[in-house]
Amino acid sequence: MLAHTTTRGRSESPAAAQLDNARCARAARARNTVSSEPHWRAFPGEFAESARTGNEPPLLLGRWTTSGATSGAARGPDGYYAIAIALRSSAPLRLTSNGRTLYTGPLERGMLQVATPGTQMEYRADAACDFVHIYLSHAYLEHGADRELAGKIAAARSGGYPFMRDSIVRQLTHVLADALDGFDETARACLDRVALALAARALEVALLPACASPPEAGKPPPLDSWRIQRTIAFIDAHLDQPVALPHLANAAGLSPTYFATRFRAATGMSPRRFLVQRRLARAKVLLATTRMSMIEIALNVGFRTQSHFTTVFGRHEGLTPNQWRTQHFEPEAAAAARDAATPGPALPLNAARLARALPRHRSPNGGAFPASADT
Repeated sequence: MLAHTTTRGRSESPAAAQLDNARCARAARARNTVSSEPHWRAFPGEFAESARTGNEPPLLLGRWTTSGATSGAARGPDGYYAIAIALRSSAPLRLTSNGRTLYTGPLERGMLQVATPGTQMEYRADAACDFVHIYLSHAYLEHGADRELAGKIAAARSGGYPFMRDSIVRQLTHVLADALDGFDETARACLDRVALALAARALEVALLPACASPPEAGKPPPLDSWRIQRTIAFIDAHLDQPVALPHLANAAGLSPTYFATRFRAATGMSPRRFLVQRRLARAKVLLATTRMSMIEIALNVGFRTQSHFTTVFGRHEGLTPNQWRTQHFEPEAAAAARDAATPGPALPLNAARLARALPRHRSPNGGAFPASADT
C-alpha cells in the first residue's frame, strides 16, 4: 500500500472490532483525498509529524492553491523528491532556487517541476494557481523494484529543475484531476497509483539524460534533459527580445562552444535554428488564435520588422503569414484569447488542427522537444 497506513492486531470484542473497522474506513478515505498544504511545499498537517519521527510513508500528496498573486519560499522536505504538477493553466510564474532563476513564464495544465530532497526554492505567481505536490520518498526509490531507475536517479545532479512539458504527464494529469475533483469512487481509489505513475514519469523526464544510449566514441554527449528544458524556458521567456548564443549557454550553465555542440547532438539542429523555429511556432499560435496585426506579431516573436518576419516565415513555410492565417485561423480560439483573463493568447480550442501545423523538434535519438503550444 502506497499511502500512509498503520497496522493493528485483531480485536477481541465486537465493539472493538466495530471501532477498528471505523478506523480502517477513515484511513481508507484519508488515502483517497488530498489535503491542503498549510503553506507552499509543506507537508499537510496530518503527515508532518510522521515525517519528522521517521515513520515515513513512501508517497504523500498535498494540494496548494492560491486565489491571486502571491510569493513565498520553502526548503523541500529531507528524504523526499518534491514534484509539482500544474492542475490548471495560469499567468506567468517565476521560480528560483537560492536566487538562481529556473523558470519564468506562463504555466499550462500538466506542466511538471522536480526538486531533489532538501532543495531551497522561491516563487512568485502573478495570478491564482492550483498545484498538486507529490512527495516521493528517496528511500522508496533506492530500495524499489526498478533498480535501473534508482541507479540513474542517484547519478543525477541535486537541486531544482525548471518547469517542463511532457505529453504522458499531461494525460496522467487529466486522470489525476478527475480522481481529485470527480465523484468516481474507482478513480479515487486509484489516486495513489496514478500519483506514483506521475512521479516516476516526472523524475524520468527531469533527471535523466535526454539520450539514454551512450554517445559514440569521439562524439560529444547530448545535452542533459534538464539543460534543454532550461534553455527552452529561457527562449520562451525572451521570444520578443534579441537572444544570442551566449545567453542560451549561460541559461544552460555551459560555455557557448560546448553548449552549441551538445545542443546539436541532442536536438539535431543548431541553437540558432531551434530559436528561429521556436519564434515561428509562437507566431503560428498568434496567427491562428488572435487578430493581432502582422507587425504586432512580428515584434512579439522577436523580429524587428514586418518584412524580415515575412521573409523568414515564407522561407520556412512556403507561405506568407497572411496566407498561413487564412488556412489555419480559428475564430472560436480568437474569441477565447480575447476574453481570457490571463495575459497572452489562449491555446486554440481545436488543438488537434493546430498541432498538425506546429513542428515538434525530435532528436535523432528519439527525444521530442515540443513547440510553444504543446499539444
